[in-house]
Amino acid sequence: MSTIIYVGGFELPDRNAAAQRVCNNASIFRDLGYKVILLGTSRDRPYDGTVYPAAENVGSAAAWEVGYPASTGQWFDMIRADWPLRRLVETGAVDPADVTAIICYNYPAIAQARLSRLAHSWGASAFADCTEWYGTRSWTTPANVVKNLDVALRMRWVNRRMDGIITTSPYMTQHYSAKSLPVVEIPTLIEEPGSHDAGILANDGPLSLLAVASGFSEGTLEKDVHDRIDWILEILDRVSDKVPPFVLSIAGVDRERYLSVFPRHCGLLERLGAQVEFLGRIPRVELLDRLQRAAFAFVLRHQSRVTLAGFPSKYSEAITYGTPVIVNKIPSIASYHVETCTGFTIDTDDRDKATTALRAILKRDRAVIEEMKRYCRESHIFSASNFVTPVQDFLNRSGTRPGT
Repeated sequence: MSTIIYVGGFELPDRNAAAQRVCNNASIFRDLGYKVILLGTSRDRPYDGTVYPAAENVGSAAAWEVGYPASTGQWFDMIRADWPLRRLVETGAVDPADVTAIICYNYPAIAQARLSRLAHSWGASAFADCTEWYGTRSWTTPANVVKNLDVALRMRWVNRRMDGIITTSPYMTQHYSAKSLPVVEIPTLIEEPGSHDAGILANDGPLSLLAVASGFSEGTLEKDVHDRIDWILEILDRVSDKVPPFVLSIAGVDRERYLSVFPRHCGLLERLGAQVEFLGRIPRVELLDRLQRAAFAFVLRHQSRVTLAGFPSKYSEAITYGTPVIVNKIPSIASYHVETCTGFTIDTDDRDKATTALRAILKRDRAVIEEMKRYCRESHIFSASNFVTPVQDFLNRSGTRPGT
């Protein structure tokens, strides 16, 4: 059976956003008749040159994993290694003659180039699933120097020599389409929940709002934060006494870590008091439950090459789980956002306008908000089935053998 192998730093089954993307993309290829093998990483495995069967397969895709590098030597081995795919063949999990394509998900440049050569030696295509373009780090440490060089090499040289590129945003699509490469754009897709019963709003009590923070690791600087929780709080501070009661739940960061990046907001948080709660890191199941119950989710981002290159999974996740989103102008979601139906756009460059807009949004009748939630639930905008035909066209343009 024609086989596609997806390889990258995703942690199965859904421990990071990368795994969620890869698993949903895999369903597209399965619908086209391909067998899919996922080869990810696990922090619970030793990095010892072995590929391990994952604890469970993902859907009907066979899942394997390698250990996560724990030392500098292992890390340097990982960024240039093609042995994970060779080991997969040695285990008998795949016959090279059956491999139609290898897809490298945000893979290190040298390792990706070697996997591309290996795929071609098998008569298979080699693709890059490219969903991010990292910013340049400080050149003060050897690790940062290597990462900066790796990103430049991958984005500007190795990717251009692949048989095709899978992107997640217009920015990346335009960049690689200009190089006459076959390109298909797939946003971050989300598996739809089996039930939406939890999505019904309560008739009383404070309006539930949700924001999800990422990138607040130790030592993070304000300029490095892409999810602008600070903007959300500053605008809410302006309207808090002019709108019905609300509670903003912030997942992904605790209060202490947030204030380590935005110490000037200590007084602001005291003013908002119980209207803001920091949840820290919570299980995904709990996050999705809160998302379904929320009236609105926030996704506010500043524009940089990093944010333009990617697609905010928080947006597609909210819509899929029936929650309209309050956004600022984000180019990658423009094709999917339906103003007043999937949410509202506010102008974060003009805080007076943003304040006026948010005040009107939060004063909306709950029946109107519930109708928006119903629209989001029934839109199926980010269903994998919507992308079967574009992916088939992409495979045809790249000369990839059809599934059987």
